[in-house]
Amino acid sequence: MKIHFSNVNFSSGAGPNTFAHRLAHQLSLDGHIVADQNDYDVVLIFIEPGSKLDLNKPIIQRLDGIWFKPNEFKSKNVNIRSLYEKANHVIFQSEFDRTMALKHFGEPRQSSVIHNGISLERVKTQREALLEIRSRYDKVFVCSSNWHPQKRLGSNVKLWKHLRSTQFPNSCLIIMGDSPDVRIADPNVFYTGAIPSQMCLEIYSISDWMIHLAWADHCPNVVCEALSQGCPVICAEIGGTKELVGTNGIILRDQEKYDFTLYDYDNPPDIDVEQLTSLSDIKFEVNQDLDIAKVAHDYVNTFEFVLKNS
Repeated sequence: MKIHFSNVNFSSGAGPNTFAHRLAHQLSLDGHIVADQNDYDVVLIFIEPGSKLDLNKPIIQRLDGIWFKPNEFKSKNVNIRSLYEKANHVIFQSEFDRTMALKHFGEPRQSSVIHNGISLERVKTQREALLEIRSRYDKVFVCSSNWHPQKRLGSNVKLWKHLRSTQFPNSCLIIMGDSPDVRIADPNVFYTGAIPSQMCLEIYSISDWMIHLAWADHCPNVVCEALSQGCPVICAEIGGTKELVGTNGIILRDQEKYDFTLYDYDNPPDIDVEQLTSLSDIKFEVNQDLDIAKVAHDYVNTFEFVLKNS
């Protein structure tokens, strides 16, 4: 099958592009062709159109989520909604995103939920700095994002401090990613900045827990990456993250319920980190649904269904 990826920059490290690269690579391994816009069987459009396309051919929209800040809702969703209404099929990243879109856009022609995925191959690190951290601390916590207020880095730090003071005095926190909006001077907190994905996987491989308290997150690749390395995740209940985590982590209650109304996500509600009174090791079971091979298979099944029924 010849599949064209639209509105994708394979060389970018942004979330949708990271997943697109992994998906395209797996599709190629499976014998499919990642085609240009002049010769394809089906087009997979990430979020909104990136180029002029043959509208007589099947269109699948892969939708992260929609803009739901009140002052952005109409202007930033124009092209997204237009494509949503034209697409033969919409693939959502999570049930959370599907519920949000259906509330504000109505039902698309067809839709499904396919979570993001990644290779589940475990990595090992030979980096002396990481091995030294692993040997020095009883517990290694990690968090990662392209940081902005919705990701609630401050809450991540508060939770780590709470766990350090109550249970794990000999622990550290590794903060990965660009533009952290919280910085603390603590010798047990390590800021890496933006680093290559391979090094991220190596850090997850030596970590005991990931903390990801982002509010109303969609289907974060960083959580897929942590889980691929057997690193359980502490996350918030509102958003799609808990769908990835399942039993491989702990889901904390948000203090405010959310009914999918428009909301300023740059001013997220607080979360009570002290509700986590004790953190015990869990029995980690690899979630095969996150395997990029299965994810690619699910995408191909969707493409074939759309081609057959268009």
